[in-house]
Amino acid sequence: MVQAKKDEVRKEIEYAALKVFFEKGYVDAKMSDIANEINISVGNIYTYFKNKKELFYAVVPPDLVDYLKNVLVETIHFDNQTLFEETDSERKSALLQEQVDVLRKYRNQIVIIFEKNKGTIYTNAKNELVELMIETKKAYLKNQYKRYEIGTEENLILLNILAHNVIDMNLDLLKRDMSEDSRKQIFEALYVYRLYGIKSLNE
Repeated sequence: MVQAKKDEVRKEIEYAALKVFFEKGYVDAKMSDIANEINISVGNIYTYFKNKKELFYAVVPPDLVDYLKNVLVETIHFDNQTLFEETDSERKSALLQEQVDVLRKYRNQIVIIFEKNKGTIYTNAKNELVELMIETKKAYLKNQYKRYEIGTEENLILLNILAHNVIDMNLDLLKRDMSEDSRKQIFEALYVYRLYGIKSLNE
């Protein structure tokens, strides 16, 4: 019974911490802000977490970044391998649903990782993700395209711009105050927009 109560308090602290880190970022968030969210003493937080840093990585863990990267890489491979085909729509739907679920479940953490990351190990997270997207996409670059003439150097610049754009669009969506159904519908529309843009560029 006592352990159950401790687990409940710990979860409340983590919930409050995630909310404060989302609103203020790591540097500006104070332990007193987190305590005030759930009306407990700061000392009580230190019973569960030795400092703000430990609490931060408990609610925004590094393995979440690895998971996000894996989902993204898998999606890039699938989209490029099936670019002009209508086959395997079941797999496409499953991948899209996984992305929607990730954005819904980890909305606050994703915004923190990419925009509220000052003072954390995620300071360069956006650039790292852009580089990963470019590296993954490189395998599908062609020497000649139907719609435009572009060299390797220019193509990499184009990919860099597009990768930043994809991240920014999703962050914009995640930061907006709206129902989860609306967020899901807009994300799916953005996915279609991005996919057809890729198709057009890759012809």
